[in-house]
Amino acid sequence: MATNSDALYNVLWQVDRKPNLATFSSNGYSNVVSILIPDTVKVSNPEFYFPSDSLLVDRLADEFVAKNGDLLERIKQKNKKIDHGLESVWITTTHITRKHQYMLELTYE
Repeated sequence: MATNSDALYNVLWQVDRKPNLATFSSNGYSNVVSILIPDTVKVSNPEFYFPSDSLLVDRLADEFVAKNGDLLERIKQKNKKIDHGLESVWITTTHITRKHQYMLELTYE
């Protein structure tokens, strides 16, 4: 099921507006931006979108990508190696409880 979540949009928007809130990495991949944020950041339905110590993987809906392409493009620039477009964007999320962090990973295909 492709996601079109306002909750995930709000987290991505916060990270875009306040990049010092997050730690960005590519985890060594040329098509990934991994984002870590403190779990004190306000998130709607965190128990659903950021399951504790378990991965949630979903494809962003085409409508979400079309509507928020500029935001996704700016985040994509955090990995200078990415040469993929926005044809398909996957999101992986989790709550890393021992580190008190939420992780979002965007994969561009």
